[in-house]
Amino acid sequence: MSVQVRPGTLSEQDDILALYPEAFPEEDLTGLVRALLDCEGVLSLTARVGDDLSGHALFTPCSISGSRQTAALLGPLCVAPRAQRQGVGRALIESGAHQLSDLGVSVLLVLGDPAYYSRCGFHERSVIEPPYPLPEAWREAWRMRSLCERRPNAGRLHVPAPWRAADLWR
Repeated sequence: MSVQVRPGTLSEQDDILALYPEAFPEEDLTGLVRALLDCEGVLSLTARVGDDLSGHALFTPCSISGSRQTAALLGPLCVAPRAQRQGVGRALIESGAHQLSDLGVSVLLVLGDPAYYSRCGFHERSVIEPPYPLPEAWREAWRMRSLCERRPNAGRLHVPAPWRAADLWR
């Protein structure tokens, strides 16, 4: 199976938004995804298997308090149920990490399943604090992946407006 990753386009927006309830029927992520798609600088990537839109990921540029290093926040990321466990999510993550590294981004952060993301290079608990305190049960889910040789500085992540809803972090 060949996964093709490329930038998401405006003409795909409806199809992208339709993927999220399919992949996450218990969560309503479409408002966040729509807001991020309208946010300047956000990297939107789609994955296709053949002609089928199979996955989507967003990478949001952020800053770190007290640091000149740059960061990006991965998420949401979704893969259509029919395409899960076929490398679609990993292909999206790797393509995004490569593109961000080329842009000089130092670290990629994610709040997600530690078992899954550890297989995708997010091996460390982050020295960068999330924008809001996390419930204790979610602390292990806050992970980072260095995109350069230099270790990221400690600090608090500053996120753009769509990520400032405290409910996203509880």
